[in-house]
Order: sequence, then structure tokens, then C-alpha cells
Amino acid sequence: TRGITACGGPTAINTMEYVTVATTGNAADFGDATVARRGVARMGSTTRGVWAGGMTPSASDVMDYVTIATTGNATDFGNLVVAARHDSGGCSSNTRGIVAGGNTSPADVNTIQYITIATTGNAVDFGNLVQNTDWPGAVGSRTRGVFGGGRDPANLNIIQYITIASAGNATDFGDITVARRELSGCGDSTRGVMGGGN
Repeated sequence: TRGITACGGPTAINTMEYVTVATTGNAADFGDATVARRGVARMGSTTRGVWAGGMTPSASDVMDYVTIATTGNATDFGNLVVAARHDSGGCSSNTRGIVAGGNTSPADVNTIQYITIATTGNAVDFGNLVQNTDWPGAVGSRTRGVFGGGRDPANLNIIQYITIASAGNATDFGDITVARRELSGCGDSTRGVMGGGN
């Protein structure tokens, strides 16, 4: 029903806005995130939206959430467990949220963490990406999380995937057409689409 955006840059902000997906029109104010930051990983279920990490301007381990159907300020969810990071890839099934890669200022990392979206608490280690990366594009279905492109320190063309329900390391999926970072992604149970980038 709703799409929500939160935080952003180039200067860290705490703004959250939403649209009603079925009707065109401008975004409306939703509330505020718990901490102003940019470069957050995004996850969600049919009920909750979750944002993790980011830059405040230092790397953050904060996670916060909203109930999508009701506007209002975000609530603290817990903390990332491996390290504070920004510019990670975020995706989810309806049950689990995934935070993959990112930058801990100054190093890119390959760690993957997960949360159970319905229950608040700290993230748990999931496994590792094929290689260190920040700014990957990310899409998810009920079963898989897929991460494309990114940077370490040059732009990457690798696509890698995980099975969301079972922890473990990522596996090579293929390549994007042009090595790039900062891709946007969306998906359903059949296809994931990543585009744009730098």
C-alpha cells in the first residue's frame, strides 16, 4: 500500500516521507528517524520498515523501525552486531532483513548480518559476501537476497546471492552489464531489477 523513504544526504537527515503506491502525487511527511544519517540499508515486511547503519557523519550501528500503516516517528530496533557501517545493501523476505557489505570508515567489508523483522533486537552474523563491497544494489524475494555491483575501491560488476532463510556465505550469481555502484533495486517473487548507479 505505502512506500517510505528515510534519511539521506549529502548532509545526514532524519526525515521520513511516504507515498500511497496506487495513487500518483507528492510525498507526505511520515515522521522522523531516531538518528539523522545517510547511506542506510533498507528492509521491510508487509508490516514494518527498518533502516540500519548509515553515516552520522561517523559510521553508525543504529537500527530503527516504523509500522508502515501508521505515520509517526521511528522507534529503536537494536544495533548492528559486526560493526558500524554505512552504504550497505539491504533486502528482506517478509521474515528476515539482511544488511550486506558496507564501509566502516575507512575499510569496505564483506560481512552479512540479519534481523528478524517482527521482533526487535540486535543483528546476528549471517556469513560473508564473495568480496568486500560498499554501495551494492540489493533486491530480495521470499527466498533469495541478491546484491549487484558496488565498489572496493573500484566499481564492481559482480552479482552475488544468498538464501535468506539459511545463514551462510554468498554465492556468485553472474555479472551486471557495466561495473558500477549505488544501484537502486526492486523485486518481486520472480524478478529483481537493478538500475542507475554511478
